[in-house]
Amino acid sequence: MRVIIPDRLWIANALQVRDLRAVLATGTTAIVDLAIEEKPVSFPRDITSLRFPLLDGEGNDLALLKMAVDAVAGFIEARRPTTVACSAGMSRSPGLVAAALAQVEGQSLEDTVLRIAETGPCDLSPGLLSDLLKLVPPRPVGNVKPNLVILRSLDLDQLCRSYQMFGLAWVRERHGKGPEHFSTTIDDFVLELYPARSAEHVDATTGLGFRLNDIAAVVEQLRLAGTRIVREPESMPWGLQAIVQDPDGRSVILTQPA
Repeated sequence: MRVIIPDRLWIANALQVRDLRAVLATGTTAIVDLAIEEKPVSFPRDITSLRFPLLDGEGNDLALLKMAVDAVAGFIEARRPTTVACSAGMSRSPGLVAAALAQVEGQSLEDTVLRIAETGPCDLSPGLLSDLLKLVPPRPVGNVKPNLVILRSLDLDQLCRSYQMFGLAWVRERHGKGPEHFSTTIDDFVLELYPARSAEHVDATTGLGFRLNDIAAVVEQLRLAGTRIVREPESMPWGLQAIVQDPDGRSVILTQPA
């Protein structure tokens, strides 16, 4: 039997888990059996025994797979000495234990699989790994914050004038041999306007949103400039909101917080 957490968590194969004396000698009080092709084992009445018949590959019921992961995670959190077993002890049991540890510790599944691989043979089926990743998604690396949006237009000057009415100040820039463009910075967020090569490169489906202090005054100024007002300012639970259209046809949502 392979030790994953001393005195608390083991991985076993079908032969090992049937050696009741050896299993009980570890102090195991809970056993999770995953092998669909093996006959169920009868354990003493004071042993908690759960059986989740899983395939060693793709095709498992995700609901059943999740119950198995949750069960192992629950035993780990309760510090209950637990043995997880499958046929060879190299795919299903390492995979389920890795997923449970990732869930309990807030780690990525990739990291916990590598940890378990260091303790002994690990030949995790790609199909099973793919299903486990659906239950334990990769952990985000650091704090992700958007900091750049690039819009393309056939008429940069007109687009600049339109967005200036929101209070944005534009700077004309050029990086190396790249095209001349306009840039503005709001806190640590950068909005850049680049020239489009053709009308096909102008994405009118992109939507933007800005928070303003006086939405009524800005909307009136936009109206006088010929901007299309898609929706007049109206009260929402989060404040006043209006929708206008920029010269390239993008929807711009303006919000004045309550």
